[in-house]
Amino acid sequence: MLRSLFKLCSIGLLIWCVSVAPAHAEFCRQVDGHRICIVDIKRSAKNYWQYQAVVSNDGIPESAASYDCRERLITDVNGKVSSFRARKDAKFVCSLYRPRG
Repeated sequence: MLRSLFKLCSIGLLIWCVSVAPAHAEFCRQVDGHRICIVDIKRSAKNYWQYQAVVSNDGIPESAASYDCRERLITDVNGKVSSFRARKDAKFVCSLYRPRG
């Protein structure tokens, strides 16, 4: 009886340990009084100065955008192009970019 109870508890503990979700870390900074976080980021393999990123502004996720850190342009998923001055997150995303030379 005690042995079967021990096995049952062990199986339950094993299932709980396996089913715990992994931690999700975000890289955040305060910019002009706003908390801006990079939720997901991928660098272009072809053009190292371009990033595809999803950011959140004060906890509200924004749609994915392409950041061209050399030309200082942002292209959203609809193809709308804007400059870095229009968005606070651009300098933060491109702070990861280091010009080669």
